[in-house]
Amino acid sequence: MALGIGRATMLDMDPDDRSLPLRERKRLRTRRALADAALRLFTERGFDATTVEQLVDAAEVSRSTFFRTFATKEAAAVEAETELWAAYLAAVPGRAGSGVVLDALRDSLIAAVGELPPEWDARYVTTRRLILTTPGLLGYVEYHRTGVEQEVIGSLATELGLDAEDLRLRIVAGLATTAWSIAGRDWVRADGAGGRPGLADRLRAAFAAVPLSLGLAAEPG
Repeated sequence: MALGIGRATMLDMDPDDRSLPLRERKRLRTRRALADAALRLFTERGFDATTVEQLVDAAEVSRSTFFRTFATKEAAAVEAETELWAAYLAAVPGRAGSGVVLDALRDSLIAAVGELPPEWDARYVTTRRLILTTPGLLGYVEYHRTGVEQEVIGSLATELGLDAEDLRLRIVAGLATTAWSIAGRDWVRADGAGGRPGLADRLRAAFAAVPLSLGLAAEPG
């Protein structure tokens, strides 16, 4: 379920970018139409109550087109989440060559957020609210995030010349994901208040709290 870097780059493409071949633009528009239809129908009717047939009818494509675009209903439902992690994976390589690695991952997430399309904010807020009411989607996203962490670990291991099993890499990749979860959850709860700058500020605060949290201790009695 993890996304490769090539896949990440593809998800970052703008379907209205005239520099892309017409066929690629059409394919990206079909993907967006299916994802939008899925999010709307799942929100209105519920994930389990909505069929693939209803999705393809709403997007005016064939069933085979749906499964060429998304492997599952779950994948179509969480496209905004997938876009985020694809952009993150594309932003990570080359940032950890100097300085604190956790800072590099923070900067990668902030850069990824800045690259997402303008309408992503609303789609992400709606997607996260849908996920919270659908246990199957929550499990799907958690599993997907684990795959993303593995790709980050691999990228860092290559860049830093470390073994991919190095415990420090696993911890720092997990801390970055956790910091995003906290910042993103608060941002969604606030209905996306402050837009991207507000989300970036929440990310910085969450990452800044990591070293402070590691030293947290009770005051002597």
